[in-house]
Amino acid sequence: MNNFQKLTLFFCTGIVSVQWLIALPSIFHLIIGAIAALLAYRWASGLSFLILGFVWAAAYSSLIHNNQLPNELESKEILIRGQVIDLPAQDVRSIKFLFKVDEVITPIGQLAFPNKLRLSWYDRSKQVRSGEKWQFLVKLKRPHGLSNPHGFDYEKWLFQHKIGATGYVRKADDNKRLTDAPWWSVGRWRESLKDYLDIALAGNQHIGVIKALVLGDRSDISVDQWDVFRKTGTSHLIAISGLHIGLISALVFAVFRWSGLRISCIRGDVTRLAILASLLSAILYAALAGFSVPTQRALIMVSVVLGGIFWQRYYRPFHVISVALVAVLIIDPLAPMSAGFWLSFGAVGIILYAGTGRIKKPTFVTQLLQVQSWVFIGLVPLVLYFFQQVSLLAPLANVIAVPFVSFAVVPLLLIALLLSLFHNGLGLMAFNLVAYLVDVLWVFLDVISKTSFSSMSLSPVSLIECLIAMVGVTLLLMPKGLFPKPVACLLFLPLLSPTQSNELAKGEFKLVLLDVGQGLSAVIHTADNVLIFDAGAKYSEKSDLASTVILPYLNGEGIKKLERLIISHGDNDHAGGAKTLLKNIPVNSLMTSVPELFRGHKPVSCKEGISWRLDGVNFEFLAPDRNDLFEGNNASCVLKISSVNGSVLLPGDIEKNTERSLVQYKREKLKADVLIAPHHGSKTSSTIEFLEAINPRYVLYPVGYKNRFGFPNKMIIDRYEKERIRGFDTATDGALTVRFYDGLDIRAESFRSESSKFWNWRL
Repeated sequence: MNNFQKLTLFFCTGIVSVQWLIALPSIFHLIIGAIAALLAYRWASGLSFLILGFVWAAAYSSLIHNNQLPNELESKEILIRGQVIDLPAQDVRSIKFLFKVDEVITPIGQLAFPNKLRLSWYDRSKQVRSGEKWQFLVKLKRPHGLSNPHGFDYEKWLFQHKIGATGYVRKADDNKRLTDAPWWSVGRWRESLKDYLDIALAGNQHIGVIKALVLGDRSDISVDQWDVFRKTGTSHLIAISGLHIGLISALVFAVFRWSGLRISCIRGDVTRLAILASLLSAILYAALAGFSVPTQRALIMVSVVLGGIFWQRYYRPFHVISVALVAVLIIDPLAPMSAGFWLSFGAVGIILYAGTGRIKKPTFVTQLLQVQSWVFIGLVPLVLYFFQQVSLLAPLANVIAVPFVSFAVVPLLLIALLLSLFHNGLGLMAFNLVAYLVDVLWVFLDVISKTSFSSMSLSPVSLIECLIAMVGVTLLLMPKGLFPKPVACLLFLPLLSPTQSNELAKGEFKLVLLDVGQGLSAVIHTADNVLIFDAGAKYSEKSDLASTVILPYLNGEGIKKLERLIISHGDNDHAGGAKTLLKNIPVNSLMTSVPELFRGHKPVSCKEGISWRLDGVNFEFLAPDRNDLFEGNNASCVLKISSVNGSVLLPGDIEKNTERSLVQYKREKLKADVLIAPHHGSKTSSTIEFLEAINPRYVLYPVGYKNRFGFPNKMIIDRYEKERIRGFDTATDGALTVRFYDGLDIRAESFRSESSKFWNWRL
């Protein structure tokens, strides 16, 4: 490792270290740090670069943090003008798009305002296209996402993409298109190509895959298709990725150089002309993806390689990757926040490390097999660290899919794009041939994905376990004879066998109220069993809270089956994700007040008096009444969970009528330490008599941030406070955990408070 590579390592370490901060340093401290780094350079260059990396990433993050929506503008009507950027995505309910703000019209004189917004418009009759300039009346909120153990950090994603607020377009006469996208706009060309593909491939089941390969637009890929790509480890192929940009660049370079050497009229340095053409093609192809963050990284890497060739410099492979790494981190110090950064640089580094210095040159097929095996082995620690799941058949799938996509699908796509510029009919024929090739590839991937051992899921692995396994990778990929391979394999054991002991004894249980926005889902853990009460909402065929929140939580906790799934009633915000759970995880028993919604799953109706005991913990339904006196919200399943260590009451969405009935007929059973607020804290619930009968220490509100219902209602919050009941809500606190352990005081723990970083929302 030369000095430049060492300094690169220190610089990268400094940038990555910022991600562990709970709060960013002040500008004063950053200035002091920069001065210290400059003074330390002569006697400790490594330390100097580490500090410089830290200061640069922290200063860059501070600029983004200061460009977020001011608190006083949340939920206010704001009139803005700007431009639609990237391709809008449509679903059955709305159209979503990114918006670059050029001007704030009202409130007048507003200086602090974010440059980029993520907006939704719940009016499908309107058409919004990339590159157009619009005037919108909007309501916004600061970057905020669901906060759950093992869940996707939406706030981190917003921060990395420099999105300062999210919101929706209000219905108003002020909403109007100001100008169309100019003819030279990248957005206009992308929209035109998208329309062209919709017509050319209308009805093709893989049109979403082709759009992803051509435009980097993944919005039309179905959930089932993503599942196949995930199980086969081929998701990296389904977009304009670094692999595709590098491939296009190499193909154009080879074609121009080969042609230039054979055409006598071309004068000058043919190689340099080929390099310029290659770089231009890479830029144009990246433009098709709207210069997304992954394509920007790929462009930088390609530019570094082509730059070395252009100036006829010889650089060692690891020197090239070091230069590319530094360039990426200088341009975007937030890049390490994404898994794609580590996987892309990791894959290149592994190939260079394993392939450099080998004496015998293998055949093409042998080399392809070697590369796939190296990448698979080398990336297993990172993939398990980031995703807790790895495709066991990824080498087999990729050894076919990578060359097929690289040397057949992508080149033909390029040809189809060129033909469509000159002749519509030939372009259509070429795109239909691409669709046929994708269909052929899909048959192969679909068969592999259906193999019972296609993928392996593990509980979350720690950073230490990942680093130990990476040491094992380094030793395992060394040339033969330098280190015993079996010993290197032993370093994978902590990764593949993460320690996760059961913390619960008999009679103990744990309640986890997940943050599912405006909805409800609670997970109850006992010593050997897990139950779920309600499953959050379903937004569309592609999106529900079960797949984005509940299943990741279960996978992260190593839970492979549910003892019971209880759906309190049929409202979407409680029952929407139920069928996703039933499809993806074994459930011993389904209990609900709406069995007609789950025909085929052998549902059991929840009725008062039904009770059972698991691992020393008692469960009993207190409602609905066996005579079906109530309906709708008032017919919700009301579940009481209790043991010698404490109790909790889950009342679903019951309102005053059911509360009065319970107080009258079940008063002696209502007493509980913890209460999930009935109907999310609406003013139609939580009567004084009901609260006095329960007399809880804590009330937990399952609510969405800035939800349109205004839950929990201020009057209800005051009522609980007057009764000296301490309240927590999922919108503010994220997922809430209450442990009912022997000898441990009952208290609510906030996931947001315990896991927040500087990019996370807080009051």
